[in-house]
Amino acid sequence: MSITEEQIPLLIREGRDKDVVPLLYKKVYPVLKKYIVSHNGSKEDAFDVFQDALVDFYNTIMEGTYNEKYKVFGLLFRSGVNKWINKIRRDKKIDFKDEFGDLEESNSIHDQEFVLLGKDENVLKSLFSPIGTKCIELLNCLIYTNLLMEDIMIRLNYPSVAAIKMQQQRCKQKVIEQIEKNPFLLDRLKGI
Repeated sequence: MSITEEQIPLLIREGRDKDVVPLLYKKVYPVLKKYIVSHNGSKEDAFDVFQDALVDFYNTIMEGTYNEKYKVFGLLFRSGVNKWINKIRRDKKIDFKDEFGDLEESNSIHDQEFVLLGKDENVLKSLFSPIGTKCIELLNCLIYTNLLMEDIMIRLNYPSVAAIKMQQQRCKQKVIEQIEKNPFLLDRLKGI
């Protein structure tokens, strides 16, 4: 029987994880291993990280907290990458410099969208420089790149998802205040 990516959560819930695990090893593990080895890791590191990510993924499904809007392979890969980044930071093996821009996976944004993001991002920076670079960076991650909260937490060094949500509210309030002070900004925003 050929298993599709969409069937994986259901099969795990039904206790048929023995059918699913080999597929996950075949599809996700090689890509994650390549990423980890190319970022100062070993094959053993890759295996350990994949095992941890797989256990977390399994628990997420069994606890009923898996969000069906995410692709299984992409979510498992992203979880592994996040675990590897956290391990590097913990072990202080290397000075991590935001590698998310180099990630290539099937769920990435198309190249044309990157060009548009750059243009819109520059407009935002010029319009909202008074709100601060930290707010601009956070809003870009939330609005334009559609990163998961956990990815934003790692990327922007926030201590928790709750801290991101609080900062998001503060930044939104700053934007509202900026627009109220300068109504012409609203017209410029409509042109984006």
